[in-house]
Parts: sequence; structure tokens; C-alpha cells
Amino acid sequence: MGFWSSVGSAISSAASSVSSAVSSVGRGIASAASAAWDTAKSAASKAVNWMADEAENFVGKVKDVWATVRPHVINFAPKVAGVIRLIPHPWAQAAASAIEAGLAGLLALENSPILKKIEQAIIWASNAAKHFRNMYMTPKDVKEAEQRQKDLQEAMDAMKTEVQRQSIRFAAVINDYVLVQTHIQEILEKDNIKDFSHYLRLRATQKLLRAAEKTLNTARTLDEITADDSFLLRVGADLLAENPNLSDADTEKLDAIIKRRFNGKSLVPFVFEELICAWETKLQNMEAKWNQLNKEAAKLKRQVKELEVKMQIESLTSQEEAELVDLKNDAKNTTYQLTQQAEENRAMQSYVHAAEGFLQVLEKTAEQFEEEGRDYIVDDVATVGRLLVECAQHGKQWNELTEEEQSLITDYANIFAEDSKKRTQELVEAEV
Repeated sequence: MGFWSSVGSAISSAASSVSSAVSSVGRGIASAASAAWDTAKSAASKAVNWMADEAENFVGKVKDVWATVRPHVINFAPKVAGVIRLIPHPWAQAAASAIEAGLAGLLALENSPILKKIEQAIIWASNAAKHFRNMYMTPKDVKEAEQRQKDLQEAMDAMKTEVQRQSIRFAAVINDYVLVQTHIQEILEKDNIKDFSHYLRLRATQKLLRAAEKTLNTARTLDEITADDSFLLRVGADLLAENPNLSDADTEKLDAIIKRRFNGKSLVPFVFEELICAWETKLQNMEAKWNQLNKEAAKLKRQVKELEVKMQIESLTSQEEAELVDLKNDAKNTTYQLTQQAEENRAMQSYVHAAEGFLQVLEKTAEQFEEEGRDYIVDDVATVGRLLVECAQHGKQWNELTEEEQSLITDYANIFAEDSKKRTQELVEAEV
């Protein structure tokens, strides 16, 4: 089981526990329709997890896809220090008195060593918040930031009230923000994305970072910078680690925060929609390649036709005869490439848009699908999901599926084609 599969399993287990608890209280036996929907959600979750963990079996090596989406990720990713500045923000006006109260709380504990460290950390955070745009951490800075992270957490753990903890939390959030953004920049600069799991972890972290940044930009009071913001950044740092280890408890907590901050979207769609975005981008490039080949094939056919017509009227020169032979060979080869590209495009299109369907099953309720007049797709989710999981697990290629299986996947995918393109466009616009 890959990293994201384990995350998905943790979410599914938590949801099952809640469902069982509700049932035992008095919901009664689920209806046949409800049971079918639960089965569909389970199948969709399994399919999405497998498609991510085994993505290279679907769309080639991650480096190929990464080369396609990397400009998008770099151009619109928040830069180190983004747009946060301490002085102009309303919450900063109350920071001084709150910090004074918090430090007084530490002083009351007679913990002078940690008090000294926290004073230094707050001074650093206050200065850093003023010039985020120009800030980038060196390896030495990173070590110091990691130590500040520990010191600030130790101080917050020692404080007795939330008011005291809140007084220095902003320093922890700013420190962690710069630290996480620096790690992201390192990954982008080294251009070293190892696999799709790594890519998804990078994109998830960027989105968590923006969520914390939004809080710092829009908060009216210091109280609005909460433990959730600190948690998002800590999880982001964990996700960027070479071997991430997200506990079930942290997974459930992250899922709950994302639902609150992203219009009810749960963790699985939050992460995996980035996979669809990457695939949709590659699909667009593949379609552009087919269009170019199609133009070349049409041009070659036209040139061949012109010489053949001329040959019917008069004899061709030796040079023209040789040219005709070359043109026919080029036309044959280009037509073959065009056919191959078309088959690859059809397969890719089916995978991408089917994945969009799975995400929608995870995002929406049965009632929403019924309102949209698409509740009929529930019956096909498990079958389509099984076929794609089989392709992922056993490396089965599109042309190895039966015509009936291809038709089923294609029909299912076509339902969500426009939605997939719309999701990708919205993700791109959200970055700007």
C-alpha cells in the first residue's frame, strides 16, 4: 500500500466508524440505494488511490508529466514570503500587547532560558514578516528555523491558557511558513520529483501553505491565527519529507480542517484533483501533438496527390520520382504515428475523465447526483473502478481491454469530460 492509499484508508476507516455509530443510534438498516452508494464511494476511493500510487502505469514516467506541469507549478506557486507583511495587517495592531502578556506568562513560570529564546524568535518573526518578499533560507537558516520551531512549541506547551499560547503562535506560523516555503523552493530548483506520490505531496503542501497565508492576510485580530494554521504548516513540512509519516489521528484532523476551509471538500479530493490537473495538462499536450501530426499527414497526402496527378499527364523527372517515393514513405509513417497517437489520446482521455468521475463520487452525495440527473452512474462506478485498478496493478494496457470494457470506461469518462477540464481551469485560476 502506497502513502496516499494509506491516507485514503484512514479516512475511509474513520468515515465507516462514524457511519456505524450513527447506525447503532437508530438510523436502522440502510436502504438498497444507500448501500449501492456506499459501495460506489468505496470503489471510487480504491480506484483513485490505486491510480495515484500506480500512476506511471497509466500515463508514463512522472518526469514526463512533471516536465509538462512544472512551469505551471513554478509560475503560480506562492514565492518565499509571498504577500504577508506585518505592519499593514489589522491583527498586528494587537500583537504587541498580546505578546507582552504571553511573555509575562512565561516569566511567571520562571523559565528564563526558554523566555530568552522566545524573545529572540519573536524578534526574528517580526522582522521577517516585514520583508517576506526578499526572504530565502540558507541551510544554516533552516537549522535555526527548525530550532525556533521546537522552542516555540515548547513555550506554547508550557503556557497555561490559550490566550498566552495565542500571543506567540503568530511567530510559529511565520517561522513555519518561511521554512516550508523554502523546502518547496528547494524541490522546484533541484527539479527532482521522484514519483506521483511525491508530486501530490508537493502540491498538497503548496495548497496548505496558501491556506495559512490567506489567514495571515485576512485576519482582523490575532485570535484568528489559530492552532489550525500552525497544524497545516506542520503537516506540510511532514509531507515534504522523503518518507512522510502521517498518523491516522493527524490524517483525520487534516481532513476536518480542509472540510472547514475548502467548502466541504475532503482530504482525498483535495489531494487527488491535482493528479487530474496534471493528467489533463498532459492530455492537452497529447491532443496538440495529434493536431500537428494531422496537419503534417494532410500536407504529405496533398503533395503525393499533386505528383500522382502530374504523372498521369506527363512523365516525372527522376528527381520527382524519387521525391514521390520519399513522400509516400513519409506519409505512411506519419499516418501510422497519427493512428498510434489517436489511440494513446483515447486511452489517456478515458483515464483522466474517469478519475474525475471517481472524485465527484467522493465529493458529492447521492442526492446531488440525483438532482443532476446522473444517479445512473452509480451502477458503473464499481466496474469501471475495478477495470482501472486491474490496469494499475497488472500493467494492462488500453488495447488489452476488450471492446466492451473499453466502451464502458469511455462512456463513463465522457460523462465527466467537461467537468475535468473545468476543474483544471479552476485550479489554474486559483493559483493566480
